[in-house]
Amino acid sequence: MQRNQGQFILGVAWPVADLIVEYITLQPGVERAAIAGSIRRGLEIIQDIEIVAASTAPEALVTALTSMQGVEQAEWQDGNKLVLILTNGLVCRIYIVNPEVYIAALVYYTGSAGYVAKLAGQAAKRNLLFTAEGVRAKDGQQVMLAEESDFYTMLKLNYDQPELREDNTKLTPAGEIFTPVVSLQNVQGVVHVHTTYSDGASRLADMAAAAKERGWHYLGIADHSKTASYAGGLSIETVKAQRREIEKLNAENPEFRILAGIESDILPDGSLDYPEEILASFDFVVASVHSAFRQSEADMTKRIIKAMRNSYVTILGHPTGRLLLRRKGYAVNIGEVIAAAAQSGTIIEINSSPYRLDLDWRWCRLAKEQGVLFAINPDAHSVGEFEHMRYGMAAARKAGLSPSQVINTYSLPEVMSLLHRKRP
Repeated sequence: MQRNQGQFILGVAWPVADLIVEYITLQPGVERAAIAGSIRRGLEIIQDIEIVAASTAPEALVTALTSMQGVEQAEWQDGNKLVLILTNGLVCRIYIVNPEVYIAALVYYTGSAGYVAKLAGQAAKRNLLFTAEGVRAKDGQQVMLAEESDFYTMLKLNYDQPELREDNTKLTPAGEIFTPVVSLQNVQGVVHVHTTYSDGASRLADMAAAAKERGWHYLGIADHSKTASYAGGLSIETVKAQRREIEKLNAENPEFRILAGIESDILPDGSLDYPEEILASFDFVVASVHSAFRQSEADMTKRIIKAMRNSYVTILGHPTGRLLLRRKGYAVNIGEVIAAAAQSGTIIEINSSPYRLDLDWRWCRLAKEQGVLFAINPDAHSVGEFEHMRYGMAAARKAGLSPSQVINTYSLPEVMSLLHRKRP
C-alpha cells in the first residue's frame, strides 16, 4: 500500500472504508452507516477514514469493531468516537450516534470544516442550532431529518453534493439556477483503456465484454504507440492486426462499438510517433507525455501545445504527469495548456488511475470556465481497473462538471462527432 507520512491515495483508503462500512451494517442495532470526511468529498489524498454509524447498541458495535480483523489499536474518545489504527497504517475514526441525529452527524462529519461553519451560520439565521449532535430549534427541540436534502430544504438552500463541500464553496439559495453534476449513472462509454496488445493484462475481447456488462455502449481502446517500447508499444503492423480484431468483434456485436484509438507519445519536440496517415486511421488519439520529464517549463509547455495543435490529437492525456505520493508532475504552465486546449478544441483527460487523477480537479474548474470538454478515462490495464472510473468521477464532481461537459455521457453518434471535430 502506498503511504507517505500518514497520507494515502484515495484508491487505497476508499475500498478499505467500504469494507468497514459493510462490516458495521452487519452488526446488531446498526440502522445506518456511511463514509464521511475527505473520502466522501473525493479528495485525492486521504489522511484518515471517517465513518458515521447510527446504532441503538453502541457498546456491541464498539466490541465488534475493536475485535475486527486488521485492527492494531483501538481507543474510545469524546463519548462517541472510536479511533482505530489499522495494520496498514490507516487511521479510522468512527462516530457512533443515535439514529435520530444520524443525518446531521453525517453532514457535520463530511465537512469540510469551513463549509460546515457556513451551514451553521445559515442555520442560525433561521433560529436553528446545527452541531454534530443534531439540529435543534430555538426551544431546544430536536429536528428530525430523514435525508440530507431535508436539511438543505430547511435552510432554503440548493443541495450540494458531498464532493462540492469544500471551504471555498458558496452556498446557493434554493431556486437559483443549479446545474446537476455528472455521475456514474450518466456514463455511456469510456475511452483510453489498454489491452494485451501493449502493456495491458486483459485481452481486447474481454475488455469489451466487461464494458458491455456494465451497460456501456462503447469502449475506446488506446494501447501505447510504437515509441513506448517499455510498454509494448504497437508497431504499424500490430496496429493493423488489432484493427482487424476490432472490426471482427464489432461485426459480431453490432449493439456495442469498440473504438480503435491509440495513446500516442508526445515526443520531446511536440511531434507524435506515427505519420499522419496512420493517425488519421484511428477513431481517436490520446496524446501523452511519457518521456523527457526534465524539460524546462517553457519547453514542456510548447511541446504539449504543439501536440494539441495537431488536427488528429483528440484528447490530452494525464496533462501534468503526476503520480500521487510518488512523483510530482513535470514543470508545465498548465494555464497556457488549458487555454490552448480551449482554442484548439482538444479534450482534456481526467485520468482516473488513483495514482494520477490528472487533470487535478482544481485545474478542471478553470478549464470548464474556458469551455473545455473532458473525458473521464479509466486508463484501465485490466477488466478490474474499470473500477478506477469512480475516482475520476469524484474528481469531475469536485470540479462541478455537468454531464454536458463530459464526453462519456454522450451517445455513440454524438461522441464520434466530438472525437472527429478537429479533423480536416
